[in-house]
Amino acid sequence: MLTMKALAVTEIGKRAELIEMPRPEADDNSIVIKTVYSGVSIGTEMWIAEGRRSDYGDPPFINGYQASGHVVEVGANGVGQYQIGDLVTVFCSGAHAEYVKASLWMVHKLSKVESLKVCSMFVQPSVAANAWNMAGVNMGDVVYIAGQGLIGQCAAMIARLRGAYVIASDISADRIRRSQEYCTDWTIDASKENALDELKKHYPNGVDITAESSGFEALLDDTMSATRNKGTFVFLGWYPDRASFYFNTPHSKQLNAIFPCFIGERPVREGVIRLMESGTLNMLPLISHEVSWDESEGVYNTLFTKQRNEYNGIVIRWEQPL
Repeated sequence: MLTMKALAVTEIGKRAELIEMPRPEADDNSIVIKTVYSGVSIGTEMWIAEGRRSDYGDPPFINGYQASGHVVEVGANGVGQYQIGDLVTVFCSGAHAEYVKASLWMVHKLSKVESLKVCSMFVQPSVAANAWNMAGVNMGDVVYIAGQGLIGQCAAMIARLRGAYVIASDISADRIRRSQEYCTDWTIDASKENALDELKKHYPNGVDITAESSGFEALLDDTMSATRNKGTFVFLGWYPDRASFYFNTPHSKQLNAIFPCFIGERPVREGVIRLMESGTLNMLPLISHEVSWDESEGVYNTLFTKQRNEYNGIVIRWEQPL
């Protein structure tokens, strides 16, 4: 049996380790890539690592769901679509490994080696793009996003590309700085002032479209309150169990509620990747840390602590791009 190096969660909520794991093999409807970069999701991925989701079962398991690299094996139904050596980015199960298997419908070709790094983080902007398609963000809309984690930042960038005026809030100094510089028209420091109060000073009747992107239930009421009458509220965050809010706010405002899920159909993902490859959607400044595979264990284990708030986007480099 062929094996590979992989970063596996070995103790739920406590530890990840670099270990040898079986190398995947392609079936008829998949490919295998040699990984160049895998992208770390501090949000959803850590829900899994901490046992609040059970996507991969009991440890040890390889975490992560997005990677880029070059094709080394093509299943029967992929012949003609993909060739050995193609540069691709994929959505997959178990991204943090030397080799990754991905279903054919979740594989996207890349046009240049330089795209491998940034496009290993294509999932977050795809989540945001799918949500905005559903919400109908248009030129001239005023959009407010509560939370500037990576999905919130990508949502802000994409809304601006659609011609919206974008407001966001967060409590992290680093996320606020990145948001102000690269993502939004106005970022509110919610550690120093009440975001809803500040927003209402400029938009007393609320804004067109709002989104709660952090997954913190406590932010739902204020975010709904920031929405104008008959505006649109987007549940952009993920909630591990139940989510509750004061019903009369969306009820009296007659809000439209959007429940986006996942990364959209293939045209959505391909549109996002085109923007990333062209630099129009420039996510490189959102990647705060790039680590080599042999350093990844130490960095990953800090994500089980409060230190993870010091990270924005993280990519793991499994081999040097050619």
